[in-house]
Amino acid sequence: MSTISKEELAALCERALLASGARPGDAKVLSSATVEAELVGNRAVGVGHLFDYLDGYRQGRIAAGAEPKVRRAAPAVIDVDAGNGLAQAAFQAAFRDLLEATHEAGIAALWIRNSYTCGELGYYARKVAQQGYIAMASANSPALMSIGGAPKRILGTNPLAYGIPRPGGMPMVIDQASSSTAFVNIRRAADAGNPIPAGWALAADGEQTVDANEALAGTLLPFGGHRGGNIALLVEILATLSGASFSLDAAPFDSGSTSPGIGVFVLCIDPANFTGSADRLSRQLENLRDEHGVRLPAMELTQLPEQVEIDADTLHRLEQAANTESSAGRALHGQRA
Repeated sequence: MSTISKEELAALCERALLASGARPGDAKVLSSATVEAELVGNRAVGVGHLFDYLDGYRQGRIAAGAEPKVRRAAPAVIDVDAGNGLAQAAFQAAFRDLLEATHEAGIAALWIRNSYTCGELGYYARKVAQQGYIAMASANSPALMSIGGAPKRILGTNPLAYGIPRPGGMPMVIDQASSSTAFVNIRRAADAGNPIPAGWALAADGEQTVDANEALAGTLLPFGGHRGGNIALLVEILATLSGASFSLDAAPFDSGSTSPGIGVFVLCIDPANFTGSADRLSRQLENLRDEHGVRLPAMELTQLPEQVEIDADTLHRLEQAANTESSAGRALHGQRA
């Protein structure tokens, strides 16, 4: 493992994105989100996943020149068309409107459609909770997971996240997939030639498997059987309400030249409108920890570290990507100069 400061890692990520054709503003917001995922320990959607974005830019799955279109669909409803670009950039474009609507109405919702995969979903909940609001977020993805006993892929890993502000400290953010594991963990096991635990996936024939390569050709399973599938279906409904692609209709995120066009949903609640204030919630979280022995990683994380450990091979690959500007990247940057 190699240790690197968060600033150095962000700079490497940003340079790699620029080399792949991303616009400076988009490169900055995505590099920040990628580093945050590493710092909070959600490495499955950190630097390892960034390479999917780099390939997405090079192969056209991410529109390099996308301009998010923000619309106030109702007093407390924000709708954003990402234009086949980044969900993170669309979120940033609509963030001020979301906060203003929440301040005015006490509760507001944001929908993003026509975007590439959401990356770390906790990123969206964290940004809202840092403003003192309670957040819930959900997103769908290309079909990778079975539900209801189906032998084939029906839904994405369809994560759900929420953030609780803790006045004077870092918000508590819970972020989990509806699948038993993230797809990138299956892919990592296959690359390393390692088996996967039973209950994670089915092979192409619909039978359970512990072979990661068979799982890549098959389908993931939801956590908790039907219960996880029920949550994944709710996520699908919320994430696609504004017209985003259903998981079954979404193009792959790791091949081809078509954007998955998935959706992200963010709910924002101002606790100041209720007796149950953010201070009260924060004290209860402390009580659960101190008096009842509750130990949750998200509860224990009170500040982001200044440095992060990265697999040496992954870091080397990132450095190569940052130092090798493609002809497409040069052309795009030349056009914008």
